[in-house]
Amino acid sequence: MKDNRALLVYFEADIEKNRWFIDRLTEKASERGIRLDLVTPWQAFDETEAAFVINRSRDEELSRYFEGLGIKSFNNSETVRIGNDKLEEYYLFQELGLPVMETVPGDTPEDEIPFSAPYIVKHRRGHGGNRVFKARRYEEVREIIRGLNSSEWIIQKMCDTPGQDMRIYVLGGKIVASVLRTSKNDFRSNFSLGGEASLIEPPEEAVRMALKLSDYLLSDYIGVDLIRDHGKWIVNEVEDAAGARMLYSLTDLDIAEMYMCHICEKSSQKL
Repeated sequence: MKDNRALLVYFEADIEKNRWFIDRLTEKASERGIRLDLVTPWQAFDETEAAFVINRSRDEELSRYFEGLGIKSFNNSETVRIGNDKLEEYYLFQELGLPVMETVPGDTPEDEIPFSAPYIVKHRRGHGGNRVFKARRYEEVREIIRGLNSSEWIIQKMCDTPGQDMRIYVLGGKIVASVLRTSKNDFRSNFSLGGEASLIEPPEEAVRMALKLSDYLLSDYIGVDLIRDHGKWIVNEVEDAAGARMLYSLTDLDIAEMYMCHICEKSSQKL
């Protein structure tokens, strides 16, 4: 029935590595009398009724599809769109007046890049630190992108403090935790790539930036990643399908419980 059945959407390739969080969300939904069915995006597009949809597939069209049916999607389609396109993120950060490392599309000629090497080369839709490379000169940029659609990549100025970033978790417009991630062996500090993590009290300016993004996007649950450059925190990325491993490793927070509580309140479900 529409009133007690909801959907949790993952790509099949992502299910096993997220199994624990999937089970936790399913359990928390069940405690509220909701049957949360795990489906792939292709299965989800066949659905026309649900109490709500938790879209962890990073597919903006899926969120838009359910919004068109009047079904609340977490996150909303705009958050999914921005949070899974690094070039669109850069444009949004600029629009909101947030400090950000200079960035150009991947097909930009060398003489039109307004900053010098080394460069960070990223796929626009990469996540978790995958498809992110360091290039010491422009020729390496072209080697990385060779044979691929260069418009699907970005070239970014490298910060002066690589291997360190801060993830701020924002749920329901409120900051629930902030984690400092560091790596001694990699310019990427992602926890999933072996980076170390510790809780940190976010500085006021970082809090302001994270909340400004959350408020603008009307997001439900996101991670806002910041990096350091010349002693200041610079907004780097917005993570739509933010992971929860660090939170469960470092805190007593039950993010699945908190997220489901927020979802049910937004969906007018009886808790």
